[in-house]
Formats: sequence, structure tokens, C-alpha cells
Amino acid sequence: MSSPLVKRFLVSLGKNKWIGLAVSIIVAGGASVVAMLPPPAPPPTRYKAIGQLAFSSPPPTATETGKVLQEQGRALDRPTLLSEPVLQGLVETVDLPNPVESIKRINLQLPKEGEPPLIRLEYVDTNEERAARTLEVLMEKMIEHSRMLNTSRLRSQIEALEKRVEEAKADLAEAEQEFYRFMTREATGLVAAQDGTLFMAISAGQQQQRELRLQLDTVNAQIQSLSTQLSLTPEEAFVASALSADPIIASLRTQILQAETQMQMLANDLRPEHPTMRELNKQLAAYNELLTERADEVIGSDNVFDARPREIRRSSSLDPTRQQLAAQIGQLRTQKEAIEQQIRTVRHTEEELRLAYERFPTKQLEQARLQQQVAIRKQFHDTMQGALVDAQSAEAETISSLSLALPPRLEKVEELDSSPPHPVVIIAAGYIGALVAGAVVILGMSFLDPKVYTAKELQDILSERDVAVLGELPFLVEGSGGELPLLLGVNAPYLDLYELFRSNIRRLSPKSTKVILVTSVSEGEGKSVVAYNLAIASAHAGKRTLLVEGDLRSPSNAQAVKLAVDHDAQAEPLSYYGSRNDSVRLVPDVMNLYISPSAGPQRKAAAIVESSELKSLLEDARQRFDLVIVDSPALTTCNDALLLQPQTDGMILVTCVGVSQAKILGAMLDEMTEAEMPIIGGAINAVPLPVPNLYAKASAFSSAPSREALGSEGTLVPMGQDKEEPEELIGTGR
Repeated sequence: MSSPLVKRFLVSLGKNKWIGLAVSIIVAGGASVVAMLPPPAPPPTRYKAIGQLAFSSPPPTATETGKVLQEQGRALDRPTLLSEPVLQGLVETVDLPNPVESIKRINLQLPKEGEPPLIRLEYVDTNEERAARTLEVLMEKMIEHSRMLNTSRLRSQIEALEKRVEEAKADLAEAEQEFYRFMTREATGLVAAQDGTLFMAISAGQQQQRELRLQLDTVNAQIQSLSTQLSLTPEEAFVASALSADPIIASLRTQILQAETQMQMLANDLRPEHPTMRELNKQLAAYNELLTERADEVIGSDNVFDARPREIRRSSSLDPTRQQLAAQIGQLRTQKEAIEQQIRTVRHTEEELRLAYERFPTKQLEQARLQQQVAIRKQFHDTMQGALVDAQSAEAETISSLSLALPPRLEKVEELDSSPPHPVVIIAAGYIGALVAGAVVILGMSFLDPKVYTAKELQDILSERDVAVLGELPFLVEGSGGELPLLLGVNAPYLDLYELFRSNIRRLSPKSTKVILVTSVSEGEGKSVVAYNLAIASAHAGKRTLLVEGDLRSPSNAQAVKLAVDHDAQAEPLSYYGSRNDSVRLVPDVMNLYISPSAGPQRKAAAIVESSELKSLLEDARQRFDLVIVDSPALTTCNDALLLQPQTDGMILVTCVGVSQAKILGAMLDEMTEAEMPIIGGAINAVPLPVPNLYAKASAFSSAPSREALGSEGTLVPMGQDKEEPEELIGTGR
């Protein structure tokens, strides 16, 4: 069996041989034309100018920047040496006939590791003087460009250093200002903490507080003693002293006393309702009100005092001696408040000094940090300043990194024999190339053909999608009347292959499988041939088998088994399928085989497929037969197979060598797999297989008939297809 590539090439050769022949003729004709062309004129003499540049040894330098610059200048590469300024200067100095092509002829070789530091330059030209002049100017321009490059690098370095120096100077000034502000603010405290003055001030504050507390205790003792003598609290003594010393309150007390005395004297003779008594009561009330207001003015609203007239009169009745004692209490109280205020002031001052003493370590650390920051920035500024001075001094030492090692010298270029080959050789090579070109074109066009031409390719497509290959079915010879090629007559030796196909179906499908749907992806893949012959193989195995022609869009193929077509079925399809006696018929020449011929072609095939009559037929057949095979239309022509699938137990997908298209088949299998349709497996039809050995001697055919030969009993069906059908039936398939 040939490989898929060879098979494709042979099929493409049969289809595209004229295109391949045309390509071969064009190639051969082109070779013949080239062979007849006159030989070209000999090329002009060329001269090669060769020169060398060396990396110059760095001169003694007084600056570090100059040394680094010399080292950088030795790291030259091809783009730097042949940069635009160098080439532009060359073109402006030397009159080159074609500057672009001339520049391409410059050959520059840099030294490799371990080799002497020499740069080799070569230039080829047809003019001897121009070749030497071009290389000489090129080397001069390279040396000058190296010097300018070093100067430019140094200038850029100086500009960068100047910028860094200014930034470092600003940073140093900022650090110094920050340190100055800190010392201006904290220097006094730091000095006081360092020489012990701050600690002594804290101790003095504590001693002063102790002395003031002793004074306060003495004053409190005196106040307590005087309060005991007066039987008054310090507050009451203060109030009594103030009220007793006021002359207005003393006058009001006298008037109140006179009014009360007069009322007591008249109380025995006059009743309270008497006008005189009423007048005295009014005077007494007025005096009491004036007394209360005056007491508020003297004492003030901030002091706690009972402002009733009786209490005012009692508190303002101190004698001179008691008034003197009360005044002493007031003085001592004022002295106490002054001492307490001094204690609070000294305590606050001590707390501030103590807090300053506690912050002393932190301030010392901050002072050290600022000093260190100033020192670091000063050191960085000095370093940048030194580098800038060094770089500025190196400007006087800048030279080129290249020097002339070998002046240009000329060599005559020996031309290789460029005479064209003999015309006979050209023609022979052209004919060989023509054959190769024709074969390549035919092979390339074979890959444009979407069809699959070997069973191996179809097996791979099915296996990639986990679809079992149930069998490879042979190419069968069609009958003389144009009927389907069946396992009868000359095709009988292939019965065992279909028996193997049937047994694989039973082995790989569930035991309850009785109704099988046979379909294909595209038209012409031989699904009807497979369905009929599978039914014949099942009947030969002793199984009561029914073949239902479910393709209602095509005419019936029942003539192939000598069954007459019921013409009334096409007019009344539902009545036809509703009658079991009319729709199910026994095949006369094959035992155990029954066929339900198609009532097609029908315009409303989908409605009949979904009808209850056809469903009842299939349900009844499931009970009466061992195996029911439903032949359905191709999947790409209509959805009848998908409508019939729910009434069946599984599906067999028929493919055909030379008809199935890989892309369409793969896409349909992916859709069916995603939809989880019950696919039992696939069958590969029209495979050129030899006749099984069991029939090798008994059969008149020792192998499958060739596609070109015609049998005595009929014609061939190409690749499992039926013969030509009427135009109105093309596209329905079998």
C-alpha cells in the first residue's frame, strides 16, 4: 500500500498533469533561451587597496581621566569606525562614481582575541589611483573621527561633572544651613546640659519648693489657730471682717434695730393691721433689702455667703478685737495664695528643665547626625570638584585612539573564470529542472485538494476524535442496470469483510442496540451501499434484519434487490408508513432480509421523518426484528439524520476514500462529539482491498477490480459513488 503522500501525488498527477507539463515546458524553454544567449563581456581589471590601522599606545598622562579615556577609545566596533561622519567625509573628499556601491566594497576586519591590535582595511575598485586614494582618505577620516569622539566623550564628561558639582554644592549649603539652625535653637540647652548647669538648676528648684512648702505650712498653722479663736472658718472670717468694717452696713443695722425696737414697743398697743405697724414693716423690709444689696456689693458674687438679712447682721456684728483677728486671717490667706503660686511656678520651671535634660541625648544624636551629614556632603563635593579639575586638565591630553600602521598598498585582483557553461549543459540542467518544477507544482496542487485519498488518513481523523474504526470496506462493482453494488454476484467474495464490519458493530455497541442509523458527512460517500450490504451481511448471519430507507429526498434503491417500487407511496407517504404490510417487504433472494423502501423523493421530507407513522414503524420494527438499519441523508445536505437519531440506538458515520474532505469531516465530528451524540463508530468505504483468501480460488476475481477495468456484469462505481443521477436528484446522495 502506497503512502498518503505518494497517493496524493498520483491523484494530483491524474488531475493536473497538463499544468505540470506546462510548467516543465516553460522551464525547459527558459533554459534553451539562456543557452542561446551570447556570452557576456569579460569583467574589467580590479585593484584592491590594503591598509592597516593600529590602536595607538597611550602617552604619559598626568590625569586619571585621560587614562580612562584612552582605554575607552580602544573599544571601537565596526559601526563606530564606519559611522556616517566618516563615510560622509570620504564621499566629499574622493570623487566616487557610485558612492553607495563603493561603500559596500569596503571590507573592515577587527582584531580577534589574542591577535595583534591591528584593524585591516580593504577596498576594491577598477581604477588603481582611486582605490589607493579612497583607502588613504578613509583611514585619515577614521583617525580624525576617533580623536573627535574622544574629545566629545571628555566634553560630555566635563559637562556632567560641572552639573554634579553644582548639585553637590547646593546640597552642602543646605546641610550647613540645617546644622546652623539647629545649633542656633539648641546650643544653649546643649551647653547647659554638658557643663552641669541644667542639673544644678533642677536641684535648686527642688530646694526652693521645699522651703516654700515650709512657709506654707507655717501660714496654714497660723490661719488654723486664728480660726479656732474666732470659731469661724477662714472664708467666714474674711466675710465677717469685710461686713463689719463697712459703715453703710453698720448704719443700716442701726436703723433696722431701731425699727424692730419701735415695733416691739407698739406691739402691745397696736394690732399688726394698724397703719403705723404697716409703715414700720415696710421700713424694715426696705432696710433689709438695702442691707442685702450692700452685702453683695462688699462681698461680691464669687464668695460663698448666705445673703439672708439675719446672717448678714450676725456676720457684721464683730467687735474691734475680733475684727482685728479676722483681718489677720485675711492677710495670712493672701500670703498663703502667694506662696502657693510661687510653688506652682517653681514646679513648672523644674518640669521644663527636667524635660530639657531628658531630651539631651536625642539632641546630641541629632547634632551628631547633622554634623555627619555636613561632613559626607562636603566629602562628596570635594570628590566631584577634584574629578572636574582632573577632567578639565585632561582636555589638553586628548589624542586619537588610532594611528596609521600600514599605508595603503595595491594588489591586482585575480578574477575567477566566469565564462558561462556550455549550452548543452544549460539545456540538460534546464530539462532536469523542468521535470523537478513540474513535479513540485503537481505535488503542491495536491495539498490544495481537500479530499482524503488513503484509508490511513481517514483512520487518523477518526482516531484523533476517539471515534472507533469499525472496518475498511472494499470497492465494489456496480450492477449492469446501474443498481447499487451489493454483495451479490461478482461482489460476493467480499461478504466476509462486511461480516467483520457487522461483528465489530455488535462488539463495540451496547447489547441493547437494535436500531442503527447509517449516515455520512457529504454526498457520494456510499452510505446507502454500506447500509444495504450491512443488512445483507446481517441476514446471512441468520439475523432477522430490516433496512429502512430513511432518505426521503431521493428515490428508492429497492430495485437492486428485485423489489418493485410502490408508486402510490410517493402520493400518500403517511398512509404508506402507517400500513406495515405495504411499507415492510421481504427480499426474495436474501433470507431474513426485509426492506422498507423509501417513499421519496418528497418535498416535505422533514415533516414525514417527524411523523408519528414513521416513529410507530420504527418502534414496531424494534420489537419484531433482530437488527434495524436506517439509511439517512448526508449531514451536510439536511438535518433528517439528526431528526431520526433519537429513534435509534447509535450512529455509524460512513467515510469514503477519495470523496471525504478532511476539514469538513473533522468539523462535523467535533460538533457531534460536543453534542454527545451516540456514535458507534466510523466506516471507511471504497478501499481497494484484495479478495479474502477463502474465496481466492473459487472466485473469478483474485483481487478488487481496478478502476479502469469493466466487469462482464456491470460498470464500476467511482470511489463508492452511484452513477450519474438526474439533475434534479444531484446532491441527495445514497
